[in-house]
Amino acid sequence: MNPETTTEPTPIVGIDEITPSWMQAGLRRSGLPDAVVTAVSHAPIGAGNVSDCVRVEITYDGNRGEAPESVVVKLRPSDPGAHQHGLNSGAYHREIGAFRAIGERLACRIPSAYWVAGDETNINLVTEDLTRSAVPGNQAAGSNAEEAEAVIVELARVHSAFAPTTPESAPDWMIRLADVCDYWSDHARAGAEAALGRYTDALPPEYLDVIRDGADIVRDWHLLPQQRWSFTHGDPRVDNVLFEQVGGKPSAVLIDWQVTGVRNPMYDVGYFMSGSVDTDLRREIEMPLIRRYIEVYSRQAAGYDVADAVCDYQIQLLSGLYITLAAIDVLPDNDVVNALILALLRRNCAAVIDWKSVAAVRNVLSALSIR
Repeated sequence: MNPETTTEPTPIVGIDEITPSWMQAGLRRSGLPDAVVTAVSHAPIGAGNVSDCVRVEITYDGNRGEAPESVVVKLRPSDPGAHQHGLNSGAYHREIGAFRAIGERLACRIPSAYWVAGDETNINLVTEDLTRSAVPGNQAAGSNAEEAEAVIVELARVHSAFAPTTPESAPDWMIRLADVCDYWSDHARAGAEAALGRYTDALPPEYLDVIRDGADIVRDWHLLPQQRWSFTHGDPRVDNVLFEQVGGKPSAVLIDWQVTGVRNPMYDVGYFMSGSVDTDLRREIEMPLIRRYIEVYSRQAAGYDVADAVCDYQIQLLSGLYITLAAIDVLPDNDVVNALILALLRRNCAAVIDWKSVAAVRNVLSALSIR
């Protein structure tokens, strides 16, 4: 390539800065030297909670070769409050790091990136456009059995690709549960208090007990010692997944890596299964899917068996409940939000009861002489 094709595009901070020259620089930097961009147009996609996302259609001068007809561009949010949250949470730096690390190892299926840049204050992410070929997951409806298996397979791939990973060996940009313990524990406890008042008539007594008991041990749970750590997504709910059809079956594309962290691998699995699969279906498929997870994991990394995974899963199931409780504390109190929260709480609480997760944590704490 000549120097023109390797020039790094200048990072931008707003959608109005997506120009033909900027897009051309990004595509050429990604290895498409013949792309001559003459025009771009864009339309918003997604909710934009911690980013502004647009689908960009591209017009070329002459034959575009292998250059894409359209891409998805993710930038820091234009809303000042959302941007401040991105700064406080480290979301930009974390997603940049995740895309680069996963892309280098082809660790799991994510949108292919043409260009990734930014730092703790900004993100420029230009990826393949899957808006026409893939279907986003539906959190309220939950995933079916084939979709759930597809997600579990991708989680096993990424976890095993980075094994072994520990809090000491992980990159600085990855979340450590101990470091965010106070933040999430405070939100979960406040959310639990709100839930016990707001949903008293909407949830059965045993679910209210789980919320109360879970909140009581949330800080201890975050600080539990782990025998196994991994590179984890941290928020693998089904609406952070796109589903492609491959060979007549759904294949999962994992998106939104803004809370990537080093955690027990069953954090992701328990989070997904307890929040994104309806209760009756979860009970039917969770053990087969844990076995499927270990089968895929073992292709790249050794030393994790079904028995160990089940023990981890029993405790890590609480991840879903804690994030739901924290969401109650930070999301607005309206009918749309409450309908989704109730669906999640019913799934979360049923899973925690089924697996006696609170008792399992208390047993560990007792063995450690913490409680």
